[in-house]
Amino acid sequence: MFLSTTAPERTRARASAKRALAIAGALGLLVSWSFIAQAAQPPTLKATLVDAAKKAAAKTATVQVTVSGVKLIDPDKTHGQAKTGEGHLHYQLDNGPVIATTTPKLSFHGLSSGHHTLVVMLAGNNHQALGPKEALTFDIP
Repeated sequence: MFLSTTAPERTRARASAKRALAIAGALGLLVSWSFIAQAAQPPTLKATLVDAAKKAAAKTATVQVTVSGVKLIDPDKTHGQAKTGEGHLHYQLDNGPVIATTTPKLSFHGLSSGHHTLVVMLAGNNHQALGPKEALTFDIP
């Protein structure tokens, strides 16, 4: 089948095709920019004590952590190789040993009476700080 078109019709068709391509390109750029902007967001961390008063009476403390911008990965599985967007949590109670884990909820039992500080931070696969860090303080009666 052969369609006969006039020169003005062909010009309009070419202009429409160019506009369609320009729109498609702009949409692709917007989608790409959205993905890049999302990936560039810095990681965040929020730590809270769970049932603080009840747990303190039982000489325990439980912390719940939420993170974004980082995929929690077991540091032993990465052989210490830092990779953007990956990390794990470091917990440290009263300047004691650091617990490196992907567990977002951790309990400490048999705590002594007195004031305690629990530091929670995001760390890279190489155990270097990724930035977000929170220090929670509480008292055990």
